[in-house]
Amino acid sequence: MNTIFILLDTLRRDHLGCYGNAWIKTPHLDAFAARSTIFENAYLASSPCMPARRDIMTGRYEFPFRGWGPLEPGDRDLAGALSEAGKHTYLVTDHYHLFEHGSGNYHFHYNGWQFIRGHENDAWVSDPGIEPRWPAPERTKCHFRWAQYYRNTAQWRNADGVWADERQTFTAQTFRAATQWLERNHTQPGFFLTIDHFDPHEPFDPPAPYDTLYADGKPPAERVRWPIYGKAERYTEAELRDIRALYAGKVSLVDTWFGFFMHRLEELGLLENTMVVVTTDHGHLFGEHGMIGKPGSGHGDSTLYQPMAHIPLLVYHPDFKRQGGQRRTQLVQPVDYYPTILETMGVAPQEQRLHGRSLLPCLRSNAEPLREYAFFGKFGEAVHVTDGAWSLAKWPPDRERNAPLHWYSTLPPEFIKPRGVGEFDRAKLRYPVDHVRGPMSDALWFLPEDYAQERNLLAERPHEAARLESALARWLREIDAPREQAERLGLRETVA
Repeated sequence: MNTIFILLDTLRRDHLGCYGNAWIKTPHLDAFAARSTIFENAYLASSPCMPARRDIMTGRYEFPFRGWGPLEPGDRDLAGALSEAGKHTYLVTDHYHLFEHGSGNYHFHYNGWQFIRGHENDAWVSDPGIEPRWPAPERTKCHFRWAQYYRNTAQWRNADGVWADERQTFTAQTFRAATQWLERNHTQPGFFLTIDHFDPHEPFDPPAPYDTLYADGKPPAERVRWPIYGKAERYTEAELRDIRALYAGKVSLVDTWFGFFMHRLEELGLLENTMVVVTTDHGHLFGEHGMIGKPGSGHGDSTLYQPMAHIPLLVYHPDFKRQGGQRRTQLVQPVDYYPTILETMGVAPQEQRLHGRSLLPCLRSNAEPLREYAFFGKFGEAVHVTDGAWSLAKWPPDRERNAPLHWYSTLPPEFIKPRGVGEFDRAKLRYPVDHVRGPMSDALWFLPEDYAQERNLLAERPHEAARLESALARWLREIDAPREQAERLGLRETVA
C-alpha cells in the first residue's frame, strides 16, 4: 500500500459541495468524496498551523504542553517512522513555515522534499526596484508580509499587477510538482507522499477568472486580500462579501488543480493500491461572531468556533472503494492520522505513546467506536470539548490570571510568543510563560439546534457542562498533561 496525504491549509468544511455548500464550485473534491469515506465529525486538535502539524506528525496532542514550534528532538515523527521502516517518503510543499526559524524542521526525515518558493512571507526575492501595490494598507494584515509576497510574485504578474498565467500560481506549481514526482516514482513499493499546500490560506489573491467568480457585482476598487485578524467591524458588509468571494475563488482554484493531480494518479493506476487522505489544519472566520481570521487572545474573541474547529476529512482506501460516498459520524482528530497511516502501510508504532487511534475500523463501519469526546484548543487559551452534540469552551475563570502556565520544551517560544517568557527550568524542561488572558468566558452550545453557536446554554444546562468538564479533567490525566492545566482552567477538585 501507498499513502498520499494532502493537507490544504485553512480549508473551511462548509465551503465544499460534499459538505453541503451550494454556491462554490468544487467538482473535483466532490467527485473524490463520492468514492471516499466522508467524516462528518472531524475536529482540529491543536491550533493553528504548526501546532496542528505536530499533532499530525507525532500522533500526540500538542496544545496542553506548548504552542507553535518545531518537532522536538525526541519526537518520532511520521515521516521518520516510515523512512526507518524502508518506505519511500517525499514531501511537496509551498508552506514556508515548515522551513522557518523556530518551526522549520518538519521536512528533516523525509527521503526527499521539494519546496515551492515564494508564498506569503517566504524570504525569497530581495531584488530592488519592485514596488508593492498596496491593497488598502491600513486594513491589510502585516504590511511587510504583503511587500515580501508581492516581490516574490511580481515575476508572474502583468503590467496591471494581476496574475498573468494560472499555471504560475502556487496551487498549480504545487500540484504539478507532486504530479511530476508521481510520474517518476509511482513504481516505488510502498511510498508515502505528503502534499502540504498553503492555499486557500491568505493572502486571498486568486487569478482570473477565480478572482471574480463569486464577486457580488463589481468588486471594490481596493480589494482587501489580506484582512487583519480580529474584529470584522473594521470592514464594510460589501468588503466582507468581497473577502469571502476572494477566498471562495481560491477554494475553486485549489479544486481545479487537485483534479489535475487526481486525474494523473488514476491514469497511473494508483487508485488500486493507494490510500488518499484529504484534510486541513483549521478553518477561518469571515464575520461569524463579529470576528475575522484566526484571532488570538487580546485581539477579540478567540474562541474556536465551528468554522474554525469543525474540519473536512475525506479518506479514499482501495479496500473500501465499494463504500464510496458513505459518511461516518465518529469523532475524529488529526492525531488519528499517524496510527492510521502506519497501520495502512504495515508499520508498527514503537516506544512513543500515541494519543491517536487508527481510523481503519471506521472505514469499515459507522458502528465502530473511536472516542466519546474530542478536545481542541490553542496553547494558553481555552480548552474545548465536544461529544459531537454538546460543545463546551472552558476558559480560566479569573480574567486577570492565566496561571500557572509553562511551555514544555527544550526549545523556547519563537514565533507566536506569550507576553513574557521566564528562565528555562532545566529540571522540568520548561519555560514559565505569561500569556494574555483575554475577555472570554465559558460557553456551552447544543450544536444540532444551534450550529452557529449563538445561544450560550451554560446557565440553563449546568449538568451538561459538568459532564463535559469531567471528561476534560479525565482526558488531561489520560494524556499526562501538566497538572497546572486543570488548575489554571479552574476545574473543580471533584472532577480533577
